[in-house]
Amino acid sequence: MSISRRVLGFALWASSRLLLAVIRLISFFSWKPPCLSPPRDPLLLTPASVLAKKIRRGEVKSSVVVQSFISRIREVNPIINALVYDRFEEALHEAKAVDDLVSSGTQDEETLKKNYPLLGVPLTVKEAFALQGMPQSSGLLSRRSLRSEHDATVVSRLKRAGAIPLGVTNCSELCMWYESSNNVYGRTRNPYNPQYIVGGSSGKLQV
Repeated sequence: MSISRRVLGFALWASSRLLLAVIRLISFFSWKPPCLSPPRDPLLLTPASVLAKKIRRGEVKSSVVVQSFISRIREVNPIINALVYDRFEEALHEAKAVDDLVSSGTQDEETLKKNYPLLGVPLTVKEAFALQGMPQSSGLLSRRSLRSEHDATVVSRLKRAGAIPLGVTNCSELCMWYESSNNVYGRTRNPYNPQYIVGGSSGKLQV
Protein backbone atom coordinates (compact mmCIF):
# COMPACT_ATOMS: atom_id res chain seq x y z
CA MET A 1 0.00 0.00 0.00
CA SER A 2 1.38 3.39 -0.97
CA ILE A 3 2.00 6.10 1.59
CA SER A 4 -0.71 8.28 0.05
CA ARG A 5 -3.32 5.54 0.54
CA ARG A 6 -2.24 5.04 4.12
CA VAL A 7 -2.51 8.75 4.77
CA LEU A 8 -5.94 8.85 3.10
CA GLY A 9 -7.14 5.86 5.13
CA PHE A 10 -5.96 7.39 8.37
CA ALA A 11 -7.56 10.72 7.48
CA LEU A 12 -10.90 9.01 6.78
CA TRP A 13 -10.72 7.08 10.06
CA ALA A 14 -9.79 10.19 12.05
CA SER A 15 -12.57 12.17 10.39
CA SER A 16 -15.17 9.52 11.26
CA ARG A 17 -14.01 9.43 14.88
CA LEU A 18 -14.10 13.22 15.09
CA LEU A 19 -17.59 13.31 13.57
CA LEU A 20 -18.78 10.72 16.09
CA ALA A 21 -17.31 12.75 18.96
CA VAL A 22 -19.03 15.93 17.69
CA ILE A 23 -22.38 14.11 17.42
CA ARG A 24 -22.03 12.79 20.96
CA LEU A 25 -21.09 16.24 22.24
CA ILE A 26 -24.10 17.85 20.55
CA SER A 27 -26.38 15.14 21.93
CA PHE A 28 -25.00 15.68 25.42
CA PHE A 29 -25.60 19.42 25.46
CA SER A 30 -28.98 19.21 23.71
CA TRP A 31 -30.33 16.53 26.08
CA LYS A 32 -33.18 17.71 28.26
CA PRO A 33 -34.35 15.89 31.36
CA PRO A 34 -38.07 15.11 31.19
CA CYS A 35 -40.31 17.84 32.59
CA LEU A 36 -42.71 17.02 35.38
CA SER A 37 -46.44 16.70 34.85
CA PRO A 38 -48.65 18.77 37.20
CA PRO A 39 -50.01 16.93 40.25
CA ARG A 40 -53.32 15.26 39.49
CA ASP A 41 -54.33 14.30 43.02
CA PRO A 42 -56.32 17.16 44.65
CA LEU A 43 -54.91 16.18 48.06
CA LEU A 44 -51.50 17.40 46.89
CA LEU A 45 -52.92 20.90 46.34
CA THR A 46 -54.85 21.14 49.61
CA PRO A 47 -53.49 23.47 52.33
CA ALA A 48 -52.14 21.79 55.46
CA SER A 49 -54.78 23.37 57.71
CA VAL A 50 -57.56 22.05 55.48
CA LEU A 51 -56.02 18.58 55.36
CA ALA A 52 -55.79 18.52 59.16
CA LYS A 53 -59.47 19.55 59.45
CA LYS A 54 -60.58 16.85 57.00
CA ILE A 55 -58.54 14.24 58.89
CA ARG A 56 -59.95 15.29 62.28
CA ARG A 57 -63.47 15.09 60.90
CA GLY A 58 -62.88 11.69 59.37
CA GLU A 59 -63.55 13.03 55.87
CA VAL A 60 -60.23 11.63 54.66
CA LYS A 61 -57.83 9.21 56.26
CA SER A 62 -54.30 10.30 57.10
CA SER A 63 -53.00 7.08 55.55
CA VAL A 64 -54.60 8.07 52.23
CA VAL A 65 -53.07 11.55 52.40
CA VAL A 66 -49.62 10.25 53.31
CA GLN A 67 -49.74 7.64 50.55
CA SER A 68 -50.71 10.32 48.01
CA PHE A 69 -47.62 12.36 48.89
CA ILE A 70 -45.39 9.29 48.89
CA SER A 71 -46.65 8.32 45.43
CA ARG A 72 -45.96 11.82 44.11
CA ILE A 73 -42.47 11.82 45.58
CA ARG A 74 -41.72 8.47 43.97
CA GLU A 75 -42.95 9.86 40.66
CA VAL A 76 -40.89 13.04 40.59
CA ASN A 77 -37.88 12.48 42.81
CA PRO A 78 -35.88 10.42 40.27
CA ILE A 79 -35.92 13.55 38.09
CA ILE A 80 -35.46 16.37 40.60
CA ASN A 81 -33.55 14.68 43.46
CA ALA A 82 -35.27 16.69 46.21
CA LEU A 83 -35.86 14.07 48.90
CA VAL A 84 -32.52 12.51 49.79
CA TYR A 85 -33.63 10.02 52.48
CA ASP A 86 -37.11 8.75 53.23
CA ARG A 87 -38.98 7.15 56.11
CA PHE A 88 -42.07 6.12 54.15
CA GLU A 89 -42.73 2.89 56.04
CA GLU A 90 -42.62 4.61 59.43
CA ALA A 91 -44.79 7.45 58.11
CA LEU A 92 -47.50 5.03 56.98
CA HIS A 93 -47.49 3.36 60.41
CA GLU A 94 -47.87 6.77 62.06
CA ALA A 95 -50.70 7.68 59.69
CA LYS A 96 -52.48 4.43 60.60
CA ALA A 97 -52.17 5.38 64.28
CA VAL A 98 -53.77 8.76 63.48
CA ASP A 99 -56.66 7.04 61.70
CA ASP A 100 -57.15 4.73 64.67
CA LEU A 101 -57.20 7.71 67.05
CA VAL A 102 -59.82 9.55 64.99
CA SER A 103 -62.05 6.49 64.52
CA SER A 104 -61.86 5.60 68.23
CA GLY A 105 -63.90 8.67 69.13
CA THR A 106 -61.99 9.15 72.38
CA GLN A 107 -61.41 12.81 71.48
CA ASP A 108 -63.89 15.07 69.74
CA GLU A 109 -62.91 17.34 66.86
CA GLU A 110 -62.26 20.40 69.00
CA THR A 111 -60.03 18.45 71.40
CA LEU A 112 -58.11 16.97 68.49
CA LYS A 113 -57.67 20.45 67.00
CA LYS A 114 -56.39 21.81 70.30
CA ASN A 115 -54.01 18.91 70.94
CA TYR A 116 -52.94 18.16 67.36
CA PRO A 117 -53.43 21.15 65.01
CA LEU A 118 -51.48 19.34 62.26
CA LEU A 119 -52.92 15.88 62.89
CA GLY A 120 -51.93 13.42 60.17
CA VAL A 121 -50.44 16.03 57.82
CA PRO A 122 -47.25 14.91 56.00
CA LEU A 123 -44.21 17.11 55.68
CA THR A 124 -40.52 16.96 54.84
CA VAL A 125 -37.58 18.23 56.90
CA LYS A 126 -34.47 19.98 55.65
CA GLU A 127 -31.55 17.54 55.94
CA ALA A 128 -29.61 20.11 57.97
CA PHE A 129 -32.19 19.73 60.78
CA ALA A 130 -32.12 16.75 63.13
CA LEU A 131 -34.82 14.17 62.43
CA GLN A 132 -34.35 11.08 64.56
CA GLY A 133 -32.86 8.20 62.60
CA MET A 134 -32.24 10.29 59.49
CA PRO A 135 -28.90 11.54 58.10
CA GLN A 136 -27.80 15.04 59.04
CA SER A 137 -24.72 15.72 56.97
CA SER A 138 -25.75 19.21 55.79
CA GLY A 139 -24.14 18.13 52.52
CA LEU A 140 -20.68 17.84 54.07
CA LEU A 141 -18.67 14.75 53.11
CA SER A 142 -17.04 14.46 56.52
CA ARG A 143 -20.54 14.15 58.08
CA ARG A 144 -22.09 11.75 55.55
CA SER A 145 -22.23 8.84 58.04
CA LEU A 146 -23.90 10.90 60.77
CA ARG A 147 -27.41 9.90 61.87
CA SER A 148 -29.55 12.02 64.17
CA GLU A 149 -30.18 10.45 67.58
CA HIS A 150 -32.96 12.93 68.45
CA ASP A 151 -35.23 15.51 66.86
CA ALA A 152 -34.45 19.19 66.57
CA THR A 153 -36.74 21.37 68.69
CA VAL A 154 -38.76 22.55 65.69
CA VAL A 155 -39.15 18.98 64.45
CA SER A 156 -40.28 17.66 67.82
CA ARG A 157 -42.86 20.46 68.06
CA LEU A 158 -44.22 19.63 64.62
CA LYS A 159 -44.47 15.98 65.60
CA ARG A 160 -46.27 16.87 68.82
CA ALA A 161 -48.72 18.87 66.70
CA GLY A 162 -49.49 15.65 64.83
CA ALA A 163 -47.43 16.16 61.66
CA ILE A 164 -45.82 13.15 60.01
CA PRO A 165 -42.30 13.54 58.50
CA LEU A 166 -41.77 11.71 55.21
CA GLY A 167 -38.00 12.21 55.08
CA VAL A 168 -35.30 14.82 54.60
CA THR A 169 -34.67 17.13 51.66
CA ASN A 170 -31.47 18.27 50.00
CA CYS A 171 -29.62 21.47 50.87
CA SER A 172 -26.52 23.36 49.86
CA GLU A 173 -23.31 22.45 51.65
CA LEU A 174 -23.69 23.72 55.24
CA CYS A 175 -26.67 25.76 53.92
CA MET A 176 -24.21 28.42 52.80
CA TRP A 177 -24.94 28.78 49.07
CA TYR A 178 -27.72 29.70 46.68
CA GLU A 179 -28.34 26.24 45.25
CA SER A 180 -29.27 22.84 46.63
CA SER A 181 -26.16 20.98 45.54
CA ASN A 182 -23.45 19.19 47.46
CA ASN A 183 -20.97 16.32 47.17
CA VAL A 184 -23.07 13.97 49.31
CA TYR A 185 -26.38 14.02 47.43
CA GLY A 186 -25.69 15.92 44.24
CA ARG A 187 -27.89 18.62 42.75
CA THR A 188 -31.62 19.20 43.14
CA ARG A 189 -33.22 20.16 39.82
CA ASN A 190 -35.90 22.73 39.16
CA PRO A 191 -39.29 21.01 38.65
CA TYR A 192 -40.32 23.59 36.03
CA ASN A 193 -37.14 23.05 34.01
CA PRO A 194 -34.84 20.27 35.25
CA GLN A 195 -31.89 21.81 33.40
CA TYR A 196 -31.83 24.55 36.04
CA ILE A 197 -31.20 24.50 39.76
CA VAL A 198 -33.99 24.68 42.30
CA GLY A 199 -32.46 27.48 44.35
CA GLY A 200 -31.49 27.33 48.00
CA SER A 201 -30.60 26.88 50.58
CA SER A 202 -32.87 23.82 50.64
CA GLY A 203 -34.31 21.67 47.86
CA LYS A 204 -37.83 21.76 49.22
CA LEU A 205 -40.25 19.27 47.78
CA GLN A 206 -43.02 21.52 46.44
CA VAL A 207 -44.12 19.66 43.35
